[in-house]
Amino acid sequence: MKILKKLSFALLTLMLLFSFTAPDGEHVGKWKGKDKGDIGFLTLSSDGYATFEFNGQTMGGKSYDHQGTKAAMKYTVNDGTSPTSIDFIILDLEEDTELGRLKGIINMKTSNEMEMAISFGGGAGRPTDFSNDAIVFNRMK
Repeated sequence: MKILKKLSFALLTLMLLFSFTAPDGEHVGKWKGKDKGDIGFLTLSSDGYATFEFNGQTMGGKSYDHQGTKAAMKYTVNDGTSPTSIDFIILDLEEDTELGRLKGIINMKTSNEMEMAISFGGGAGRPTDFSNDAIVFNRMK
Protein backbone atom coordinates (compact mmCIF):
# COMPACT_ATOMS: atom_id res chain seq x y z
CA MET A 1 0.00 0.00 0.00
CA LYS A 2 2.90 2.38 0.74
CA ILE A 3 4.27 1.80 -2.76
CA LEU A 4 0.94 2.77 -4.29
CA LYS A 5 0.87 6.00 -2.25
CA LYS A 6 4.44 6.86 -3.28
CA LEU A 7 3.66 6.11 -6.93
CA SER A 8 0.51 8.24 -6.78
CA PHE A 9 2.45 11.09 -5.19
CA ALA A 10 5.18 10.84 -7.84
CA LEU A 11 2.63 10.87 -10.67
CA LEU A 12 0.80 13.83 -9.16
CA THR A 13 4.08 15.73 -8.79
CA LEU A 14 5.04 15.04 -12.42
CA MET A 15 1.62 16.11 -13.65
CA LEU A 16 1.87 19.39 -11.74
CA LEU A 17 5.38 20.09 -12.99
CA PHE A 18 4.47 19.51 -16.63
CA SER A 19 1.23 21.46 -16.40
CA PHE A 20 3.18 24.65 -15.56
CA THR A 21 5.74 24.46 -18.36
CA ALA A 22 5.02 27.21 -20.84
CA PRO A 23 4.36 26.22 -24.43
CA ASP A 24 6.19 27.98 -27.23
CA GLY A 25 4.79 31.47 -27.68
CA GLU A 26 2.44 32.07 -30.53
CA HIS A 27 5.04 34.46 -31.98
CA VAL A 28 7.48 31.59 -32.69
CA GLY A 29 7.79 30.76 -36.39
CA LYS A 30 8.73 32.17 -39.78
CA TRP A 31 6.94 35.37 -40.76
CA LYS A 32 6.66 37.28 -44.04
CA GLY A 33 6.22 41.05 -43.95
CA LYS A 34 5.95 43.90 -46.41
CA ASP A 35 7.43 47.31 -45.61
CA LYS A 36 7.19 50.16 -48.13
CA GLY A 37 6.99 47.68 -51.00
CA ASP A 38 9.92 45.54 -49.83
CA ILE A 39 9.27 41.99 -48.71
CA GLY A 40 11.24 40.58 -45.81
CA PHE A 41 11.18 37.62 -43.48
CA LEU A 42 11.51 37.28 -39.73
CA THR A 43 12.19 34.00 -37.98
CA LEU A 44 11.65 33.76 -34.23
CA SER A 45 12.93 30.43 -32.91
CA SER A 46 11.73 28.63 -29.82
CA ASP A 47 15.26 28.82 -28.37
CA GLY A 48 15.25 32.64 -28.42
CA TYR A 49 17.10 33.50 -31.64
CA ALA A 50 15.83 35.98 -34.23
CA THR A 51 16.77 36.22 -37.91
CA PHE A 52 15.85 38.98 -40.36
CA GLU A 53 16.09 38.30 -44.10
CA PHE A 54 15.66 41.06 -46.67
CA ASN A 55 17.09 41.91 -50.09
CA GLY A 56 18.97 38.61 -50.15
CA GLN A 57 20.82 39.40 -46.92
CA THR A 58 20.48 37.65 -43.57
CA MET A 59 21.02 39.34 -40.23
CA GLY A 60 20.80 37.51 -36.94
CA GLY A 61 20.51 33.96 -35.78
CA LYS A 62 23.02 32.00 -33.74
CA SER A 63 26.03 33.39 -35.62
CA TYR A 64 26.50 36.10 -38.26
CA ASP A 65 28.90 38.89 -39.20
CA HIS A 66 27.81 42.18 -37.65
CA GLN A 67 30.10 44.95 -38.94
CA GLY A 68 33.15 42.70 -38.70
CA THR A 69 32.19 41.17 -35.37
CA LYS A 70 31.04 37.59 -34.84
CA ALA A 71 27.58 38.13 -33.40
CA ALA A 72 24.24 36.51 -32.60
CA MET A 73 20.76 37.98 -32.35
CA LYS A 74 18.43 36.89 -29.60
CA TYR A 75 14.99 38.18 -28.71
CA THR A 76 12.83 38.46 -25.63
CA VAL A 77 9.07 38.94 -25.44
CA ASN A 78 7.27 40.39 -22.45
CA ASP A 79 3.56 39.55 -22.49
CA GLY A 80 3.15 41.40 -19.19
CA THR A 81 3.19 44.79 -20.92
CA SER A 82 0.48 46.39 -23.01
CA PRO A 83 1.17 46.27 -25.85
CA THR A 84 3.45 43.23 -25.68
CA SER A 85 7.10 44.29 -25.88
CA ILE A 86 9.80 42.60 -27.93
CA ASP A 87 13.55 43.27 -27.80
CA PHE A 88 16.04 42.16 -30.44
CA ILE A 89 19.43 41.86 -28.72
CA ILE A 90 22.67 41.81 -30.73
CA LEU A 91 25.42 39.96 -28.85
CA ASP A 92 29.19 39.92 -29.47
CA LEU A 93 29.96 36.21 -29.33
CA GLU A 94 33.69 36.62 -28.68
CA GLU A 95 33.40 39.21 -25.91
CA ASP A 96 30.06 37.90 -24.58
CA THR A 97 28.68 41.44 -24.44
CA GLU A 98 25.61 43.20 -25.76
CA LEU A 99 26.32 45.31 -28.85
CA GLY A 100 22.90 46.81 -29.23
CA ARG A 101 19.18 46.40 -28.78
CA LEU A 102 16.18 47.17 -30.95
CA LYS A 103 13.06 47.78 -28.89
CA GLY A 104 9.64 47.10 -30.26
CA ILE A 105 6.07 46.08 -29.64
CA ILE A 106 3.96 43.32 -31.13
CA ASN A 107 0.28 42.58 -31.39
CA MET A 108 -0.91 39.11 -32.31
CA LYS A 109 -3.93 40.00 -34.45
CA THR A 110 -4.58 36.29 -35.08
CA SER A 111 -2.42 33.19 -34.69
CA ASN A 112 -1.23 33.78 -38.29
CA GLU A 113 -0.94 37.59 -38.30
CA MET A 114 1.39 39.71 -36.17
CA GLU A 115 1.72 43.49 -36.14
CA MET A 116 5.09 44.95 -35.11
CA ALA A 117 6.59 48.39 -34.55
CA ILE A 118 10.31 48.85 -33.81
CA SER A 119 12.46 51.84 -32.80
CA PHE A 120 15.43 51.92 -35.15
CA GLY A 121 16.86 55.21 -33.89
CA GLY A 122 19.23 53.55 -31.45
CA GLY A 123 17.75 55.51 -28.55
CA ALA A 124 16.28 54.07 -25.42
CA GLY A 125 12.69 54.61 -26.55
CA ARG A 126 10.16 51.98 -27.44
CA PRO A 127 7.12 52.61 -29.66
CA THR A 128 3.92 52.98 -27.67
CA ASP A 129 1.47 52.20 -30.49
CA PHE A 130 1.31 50.97 -34.06
CA SER A 131 0.50 54.31 -35.71
CA ASN A 132 3.99 54.91 -37.17
CA ASP A 133 5.82 52.46 -39.43
CA ALA A 134 4.07 49.33 -38.20
CA ILE A 135 4.67 46.18 -40.24
CA VAL A 136 2.15 43.36 -40.51
CA PHE A 137 3.69 39.89 -40.72
CA ASN A 138 1.90 36.78 -41.94
CA ARG A 139 2.94 33.35 -40.68
CA MET A 140 4.69 31.12 -43.17
CA LYS A 141 5.50 28.25 -40.79
